[in-house]
Amino acid sequence: MMIAAFVPAATAAPPRHQQGVFESIASPKENVNRAIVLGFYAALNRGDLGHLDRVVRPDLVQHHPAIANGRSAFRAHHAGLREQNPNLRFTVKRTIAQNDLVVVHSHFVGKAGDLGVAKVNLFRLDRGKIAEHWELNEAVRPQGIGNDMFSTLSSPRISRSLPFSTDAESARVGRAAFDEIVNQPDDELRLKALDRYIGDNTYYQHFPDVPNGTEALQQFLHAAYAARPDYRANVKTVVAEGDLVAVFVHLEKLFDMENGVGADLYRVRDGKLLEHWAVIEPTPPTSANPNPMY
Repeated sequence: MMIAAFVPAATAAPPRHQQGVFESIASPKENVNRAIVLGFYAALNRGDLGHLDRVVRPDLVQHHPAIANGRSAFRAHHAGLREQNPNLRFTVKRTIAQNDLVVVHSHFVGKAGDLGVAKVNLFRLDRGKIAEHWELNEAVRPQGIGNDMFSTLSSPRISRSLPFSTDAESARVGRAAFDEIVNQPDDELRLKALDRYIGDNTYYQHFPDVPNGTEALQQFLHAAYAARPDYRANVKTVVAEGDLVAVFVHLEKLFDMENGVGADLYRVRDGKLLEHWAVIEPTPPTSANPNPMY
């Protein structure tokens, strides 16, 4: 099970900003943790697997089902990935850092011309080293009626966390998205919650094949409950930084998927949801480690 969410006091004031220049939202320790994780991605892109020995604990706790526990298995996994894809590239789209957790939303492309994979990775750091790792993957689909899976469309179109919400407020709204919207089987009550947490704002949607707006979200959830009345998304971990929040959930009976895990990222403003990105991965029948994906 993922560790409980970290939520600071709701009274904490957001940092100041002037003329589009924003002060850091994260603490010095959180920024150090983020830099360590971003350095990990830079090393993967240049094929420097020896860097993993410097930033990953030998006893790494692994939750990705394709990889066994431990640093050596993690390194072997990435060595195999590079052998299959010599020109691979991880492009980090956005990060969220809170306490000892860092969330990375990235686009992986193995070969030129491939659509690639949308990834959300969660890292727990301990004294400057990666101690625990979760990972979700979803193949990028050709853009259909919705938006692409990575861009930022809400204003300002900056992908990093911004000081337009406190960590606590974003975490509260991220949880409410599931408690009062996603997990609400009653259409009428869900519509009231959609008005409460989105209202007249444009809701930019990056979940494949679902267009912008509350009507499309309402239709998607109505279809989910019509197909499987016992559908449920159980919140496991919430990580927030400024106006960005990541919510990790255990999914049960979503359409034809019996079990899976989802990572939903939201942008929050004035207590409302502005934008949504998601990566969903079914739970495989076997795992190389004994730890749950969530």
